[in-house]
Amino acid sequence: MRDWEKPIMINGKESCRGYYNLVVSIRDLKLWRGGIRPHRLWKITDVKRYFGISGNVDKCIATLETALRQVKGEEENV
Repeated sequence: MRDWEKPIMINGKESCRGYYNLVVSIRDLKLWRGGIRPHRLWKITDVKRYFGISGNVDKCIATLETALRQVKGEEENV
């Protein structure tokens, strides 16, 4: 939750570090599910530890996508 308060510069525009990490982690998990490792040092356990989630890759993707919809305001009760 601390990262939601930290700004990060993306292409000259300020954004929220927590939102960026959420979106990129969803992308990385989808790559991993497809058999592609996002980068050499990437580990799925790092994603699970950062977000405090557990389960297989499909469950992790579903959990993070639900969190993204909640952040965007598309879901009220999650």
